[in-house]
Amino acid sequence: MGQPKRILVLFAHPRVKGSIVQTAMLEAIASLEQVTVHDLYGAYPDFMIDASREQDLLLQHDIIVFQHPFYWYSTPAILKEWQDLVLENGWAYGKGGTKLNGKYLMNAISVLLAGAGTPSSRGPATDAPGYG
Repeated sequence: MGQPKRILVLFAHPRVKGSIVQTAMLEAIASLEQVTVHDLYGAYPDFMIDASREQDLLLQHDIIVFQHPFYWYSTPAILKEWQDLVLENGWAYGKGGTKLNGKYLMNAISVLLAGAGTPSSRGPATDAPGYG
């Protein structure tokens, strides 16, 4: 049997304390030995992402998981910024961009559907804490 895969979870949620789904996902993986959880909002509260450091982190792992809520058909702002800076042309794609060859990229997202799972006494889903 080969070496266990090293998993990097790039976690991006601006208000995780109010998210039942994302908190449960984090708790489920927190003690797994082969998993590294990297909280982007925690690491870069000023959004000044160190692309070189992040690229090194990617190279140390076999599986990369983007864990985030699904906001307006997109990712939270810090993850979009991270993707733009870290997954650059010539490194992750384009001519010579082979650094991620053989790695697996995945999304672990939570989706808030208007009214779905929201008690009517709390009002619209967008106002209800704990969802998303």
